[in-house]
Amino acid sequence: MKRHFQVTVNGETFQVEVEEHQEQAGQTIAPPVSLSPGPTVIAKPGRLAAAPPAPPRDNRTVTAPLPGTVVEVKVKPGQRVTAGQILIIIEAMKMENEIPAPTGGVVREVLVEAGATVSSGQPLVTLA
Repeated sequence: MKRHFQVTVNGETFQVEVEEHQEQAGQTIAPPVSLSPGPTVIAKPGRLAAAPPAPPRDNRTVTAPLPGTVVEVKVKPGQRVTAGQILIIIEAMKMENEIPAPTGGVVREVLVEAGATVSSGQPLVTLA
């Protein structure tokens, strides 16, 4: 008997067909799985934030350490922050991750808003 499954691995979706075989002892075993590429993008709820071109890496640009959804933006442009102060909270895998300021300074620009989906390495906040 053949069974069909849709599997997503690292954001890429595959249609999988598995054929079950019966052994003499009555146990079911499956042969190696064959994969056929399917659509590579799966729509998720929420808004996708447009990723601006990545600026040079420095202590003044705070980037997302992992992909997820922005739950809360805790700072505004012009606000003074200290090293370690929480700037943004990102939800990933049902866990909230606090993104701290790497150094003290003044928030120059907030590049995302609550509800936006961000990718790993995407700039979130720039400091002056």
